[in-house]
Amino acid sequence: MGDFRVRLRRKALDDVGQIRSWYRNIDPSVEERFLQTLNEGLNRIETRPFAYRILYRKTRRILLGKFPYSVYYVIQDANVVVLAVIHYKRNPELARGISE
Repeated sequence: MGDFRVRLRRKALDDVGQIRSWYRNIDPSVEERFLQTLNEGLNRIETRPFAYRILYRKTRRILLGKFPYSVYYVIQDANVVVLAVIHYKRNPELARGISE
């Protein structure tokens, strides 16, 4: 396996911004823990992007165990493109249209 680089699409950046804002309003330390957990997840998919199964077409998912969110991504050449960061209770179909 080669070196992969993680890139977040605008939708994923918007998702992360909304999540951060939510947690910041609850407690800034929770926001920091979320960011740490997210970064750990992004590091895992950067180093082992094929370790997670395909859910739909080429879209894969990693769960952020400490927080109720999933990171949806695709592998494109040497890039791991994060499509969305979605709460477990939201419809995963939301991530499908993004990859097409």
